[in-house]
Amino acid sequence: MAIAPEFAVDFESIPDALVDVCLTDDVHLVDTFLHEGGLQHIDGYGKHERTALMLSAAWNASLAVGLLLRRGANVHLKDPDGNTALHLAAENNAKHCVQALVHGGALLDDQNVWGFTALHLAAAAGHMACTKELLVAGARMDLATADDGDTALDLALREGQQPVVLLLRGWDPQWSSRLCLHRQQPAMQTWTEAQVADFLRSHAMSQYVPVFLLHNIDGLALSEMTEARLENELNMDRPKHRVRLLEAVLFTQLHASSTSHPPSSSGVADNDADTAIKSKTTMESLPPVSPPRRPRPQSPSPYLAPPWLE
Repeated sequence: MAIAPEFAVDFESIPDALVDVCLTDDVHLVDTFLHEGGLQHIDGYGKHERTALMLSAAWNASLAVGLLLRRGANVHLKDPDGNTALHLAAENNAKHCVQALVHGGALLDDQNVWGFTALHLAAAAGHMACTKELLVAGARMDLATADDGDTALDLALREGQQPVVLLLRGWDPQWSSRLCLHRQQPAMQTWTEAQVADFLRSHAMSQYVPVFLLHNIDGLALSEMTEARLENELNMDRPKHRVRLLEAVLFTQLHASSTSHPPSSSGVADNDADTAIKSKTTMESLPPVSPPRRPRPQSPSPYLAPPWLE
């Protein structure tokens, strides 16, 4: 069933119609449009010289973005200024769209014609949520713009985005998921609010979960938590609970840092694996050893009945 005649009156092209449908963020409506003939135009450019994925990301239509990605939309296409969908999502503080695009394979460090990455745009606009999402995913902080050679931190400083400046200055690239794939668990600084809630529950502090969620306490905020903030802002009145939580936070970070060393090179790893296998084989081939026997007593046991009672 062709859909071109149905939308010819109201729209200049089918890609424009697809954009209009996607901006409703109605998954059922978008999917119906795609199934009825719009799928072949999923990467088409409309009158604004942008694809449906780009404009959905720019307008924070996160459900439509997710569906378009599942239906095969190209996440790497650019507009005339060299912006990808990730650039537009970051610039417009569309956090959920940024998450979907990152999971869909968007290039974190792609630069537009002026040398701006998505991180540049998010930081300059003061969008904390998107800035952190990009940092967690592994966006580079050292890339510079084409004209002025500005990094994301330079732009945040120039625009007076103090919270973003503090985030960028304190961020360790080793916390990112891209550089720490060898970790058994992600760094605390990359946790979401839900993961912080799970952390509280695991330490028998579920009564504080609602207030932590209300204040949007994520892993980065938890890692920088102070006793004063716990008492005054998060209503943790019992000193014992504050001490226990801060100790748990410190222990978790110390444990993560002690287990975050990258794996050995392939040759060393193979040798270690061979050694482990040989050791295991040697241990399994040894005969079982009986437990040591207690020495035989040289005198009658004190627990035996005296001879005159027999």
